[in-house]
Amino acid sequence: MRVVVVTNDFPPRIGGINDYVAQLFRRFPSGTVTVFASTARGAAAFDRSYPQEVIRLPTEMMLPTPGVRRRLHEVLRSERPDIVLFGALWPLGHMGPAVSRKLAIPYGGFSHGLELTGALAPGVLRHIGSRATLLTAVSDWARRKLEPAFGWSGRMELLPSGIDTAAFHPAVTDVAVRERYALGDAPVVCCVSRLVARKGQDMLIRALPRLVGAVPGVRLLIVGSGPYDATLRALARSVGVASRVTFTGAVSYAELPAHFRAGTVFAMPCRARLAGLDIEALGAVFLQGAAVARPVVAGRSGGAPEAVRDGETGLVVDPESPAAIADALAQLLTDPARAARMGRAGADWVHREWSWDAMSQRLQAMLPAAATRDAGDR
Repeated sequence: MRVVVVTNDFPPRIGGINDYVAQLFRRFPSGTVTVFASTARGAAAFDRSYPQEVIRLPTEMMLPTPGVRRRLHEVLRSERPDIVLFGALWPLGHMGPAVSRKLAIPYGGFSHGLELTGALAPGVLRHIGSRATLLTAVSDWARRKLEPAFGWSGRMELLPSGIDTAAFHPAVTDVAVRERYALGDAPVVCCVSRLVARKGQDMLIRALPRLVGAVPGVRLLIVGSGPYDATLRALARSVGVASRVTFTGAVSYAELPAHFRAGTVFAMPCRARLAGLDIEALGAVFLQGAAVARPVVAGRSGGAPEAVRDGETGLVVDPESPAAIADALAQLLTDPARAARMGRAGADWVHREWSWDAMSQRLQAMLPAAATRDAGDR
């Protein structure tokens, strides 16, 4: 089975979709995949280490323009794959119908959070779905939202994010991270994510004054970078908890597991914003936190609750309530035995059912039928 993957999201860029695409196809038999991607600083070094062929378009942002379409068709005429897969269906998936009509190559792809925004505009995603033979969603919640927009009538496949269980596991040590940020043996709430309003780091900061009453030594470790950085730092000062909040900035992938492990609890009270235009489709960070045997606290928003077994591997909370967030965190931080049980249960669950190996195998099993299905036959 020969596959060409068309993606604007690919390492060395950092981010959930970048990792999703790279991890899935890293596990395909070597030489069976060609990745057609935009470029980024450090791309040449990454490509040399990646087990599949990577063709880079010399632009940092690939859009479905006539020039990109022509170059893609050149690649496809040369490669003659059995199927074309779009790393994110919107907007690049708009090139799919022409691939099907002009080159007689079936196409499909993966939906994430951005497609949920596209679903709010009538007809935008239906064009992509019109001739596709495989469409996937990262959560049941997202699938229910997206199927009508793609015109797929209950046939989208579920393909969530996986976890690199070789990197994220309970034996990861947090000693160096705790020393680096002078955390000592303090109880720590850790949040790893881009610093944007949807992720809810501000609500963790707002919850801290109440949480301090129940857990006097608590610290908050905010890992990541983004446009919300200055706002969050100012909020910590205004709430009077700046001395308890540590901002690490961006962290390399190799160091992420230790940062997750440095949290006694992992928390990201994500919420929907902009009337549902900005929302979490799943939340791989909850799975990463669970994989290192930490209990997780997630916002009741979008597909995030599907990444937590509420009451078993963590807690799902009202993301708009600092009091509810503080109370959930206090339950775990004041009951180490319960937190440890949840952490072990989460690690068992994630390592058993959410590995990248399992997700890649699931995708490989889908492809033969998708490659032989008639366009529009759903």
